[in-house]
Amino acid sequence: MIIIATLQSAKDKYARRMAGAAAAYNAAKPRMSSNYAAGVARFLGSPPAAHIVAAYSAGINAATYRGGDPDKWARNYQAKMTQG
Repeated sequence: MIIIATLQSAKDKYARRMAGAAAAYNAAKPRMSSNYAAGVARFLGSPPAAHIVAAYSAGINAATYRGGDPDKWARNYQAKMTQG
């Protein structure tokens, strides 16, 4: 088990993870779009309409990742650790 020495070092680690999460999200966009139709077809038993797939893909491509706020995370983490 790794113990974070200070709240600041934990906050810095969180900020680094958020930066990596944005890159991972952007890299996953093509997979999200390509897997959508297959997932809907498995769920419904038939493929979705082409216009629905196109709208979903357009939404995924237009989306931007908004990571968490390291300051908010630090406040919530500190509150959780001190309040039990």
